[in-house]
Amino acid sequence: SSGSTTLALAPLVAAAGHKLVAVIPDDCAAEKRDAIRACPGVDVHVVQSAAISSPTHYVNVARKLAKDLNEKGKTAIFADQFDNLCNWRTHLHTAHEIRNQVGRVDAFVMGAGTGGTLAGCSKVFDEARIYLADPQGSALHSKVRHGVCYNVKQAERSVRRHRYDTIADGIGLDRVTANFREARVDDAIRVADQDALVMAHYLLRFEGLFLGSSSALNCVAALRAGAELRRSSSDRLTVVTVLCDGGARYLSRFWNREFVEKRGLSWPPEDSGALAGLVERLVKREEVVL
Repeated sequence: SSGSTTLALAPLVAAAGHKLVAVIPDDCAAEKRDAIRACPGVDVHVVQSAAISSPTHYVNVARKLAKDLNEKGKTAIFADQFDNLCNWRTHLHTAHEIRNQVGRVDAFVMGAGTGGTLAGCSKVFDEARIYLADPQGSALHSKVRHGVCYNVKQAERSVRRHRYDTIADGIGLDRVTANFREARVDDAIRVADQDALVMAHYLLRFEGLFLGSSSALNCVAALRAGAELRRSSSDRLTVVTVLCDGGARYLSRFWNREFVEKRGLSWPPEDSGALAGLVERLVKREEVVL
């Protein structure tokens, strides 16, 4: 897990009297690691980030640990949330909950960690245009737009430490998971880290919402999806996304000025007018330059 699934499972597993073996990448936010370790009965393995083709990728390490435990006579279940189809089926309930609250949905916009939320909701919102919100460097944008799961950052001559380079946690992939394969996706919107940062600071300043990178990325893409639909319709539109992470989990990364600036990004301005102006440019799909 990149952290969030383990955070959800750990207290439930502890309450049931079981043990949890968590395998997380070393670029997982420190706040997530500390919260996981705080739960009783959790054995945490931190591994170096790697491509899914490597046996040292955290998913492959977890799969092997489960296999080894079973071979030793233990009863171990590999959660496999990326390819376990119970994931997207669960989010049918998410979609019905949204439907009960808002009625008709014109667009549903969501990033993909495992792809489960996107897939489950896409199967319920038949009338909606479904958008993938994708961080910079992820290969899924190209998969949706061009049918090829590839990003230029994956070229061996230019690849850095990770297969895709973004400060966003737990979203964006260099492969198509079984859950993502179930999704009906009409279009993809790529969101740069700088744009997500601006949106996060805007939402805190003007809406009182302290959100993480995934939620901020979703909101940028939702604004752009709404602007696209508005060009062809003057009717009232309902665009839905999910605020799926809180800012407190990312105080050492996404909400850390030193970390952000070391990644070559600019810390958004404190001036309310300047911040609002940057968000207006986000809607127009302009690249933000501070």
